[in-house]
Amino acid sequence: MATIDQLTKTLSDRPTIPDVDGIVVRNYNSDSDIQLWIDVRQRTFAREKLGVRSWTSEDFRVEFLDKWWWNPQAVWFALPAMGVHNDQAVGAIALAMRGSSHANAKPVVHWLAVVPRWQRSGVGRLLLATLEAAVWDLGLRQIWLETHPAWKSAATFYHAHSYRPVANT
Repeated sequence: MATIDQLTKTLSDRPTIPDVDGIVVRNYNSDSDIQLWIDVRQRTFAREKLGVRSWTSEDFRVEFLDKWWWNPQAVWFALPAMGVHNDQAVGAIALAMRGSSHANAKPVVHWLAVVPRWQRSGVGRLLLATLEAAVWDLGLRQIWLETHPAWKSAATFYHAHSYRPVANT
């Protein structure tokens, strides 16, 4: 069984969403964005050796569209503002809700992905702040996420953004 690191962050203020030169953020618009998500995920995890396999539209449907918490306004893409690749996202993130219903739901960072060429450019910070601001606007103040300990850069990124291990209770 794979080891998973569970992290959490408590928000004390509404996060400020940073500007990243040449990047715009937009929400999921239509089913045509399924392929955009799959492309970002594929390019981000192409070199990973932890069993991250290619996805299909059906995988996206099971992971997102079929969930009770699915909300297209809680999925964001980072895209170049102009240029030849402005139809190709460079990052994506989704806000999931864990629990069996709205009554006991916890907000969760779900699949933050930034393609390698764009990592360390502020895109991940932009997407994470966008998600955190959305959580704040929902009136929620704590966010959870899971990552794999072998993904050292992800763990470093989350720790730098004040995510801490979930205390075992």
